[in-house]
Amino acid sequence: MVVYSFYIFDRHAECIYKKKWTPRPSSTGSKANQRDVLPEGNPQPKTLSAEDDAKLIFGTVFSLRNMVRKLGGPDDK
Repeated sequence: MVVYSFYIFDRHAECIYKKKWTPRPSSTGSKANQRDVLPEGNPQPKTLSAEDDAKLIFGTVFSLRNMVRKLGGPDDK
């Protein structure tokens, strides 16, 4: 498993630490590079700001936590 981003949030949903890593470039003839090339005429995908990225990550973790609490029953509280 590869981790590209690591976030730490406080209890008030504020991102207090964020670290991002970029993947190492692979060789030019690999299948991964051929898949990642955009066809001509397509615009580059819009990148999110660091604040928006942190909000999306927190929302995902918060939603997963609530789902696990509901599915886990009374023993998991």
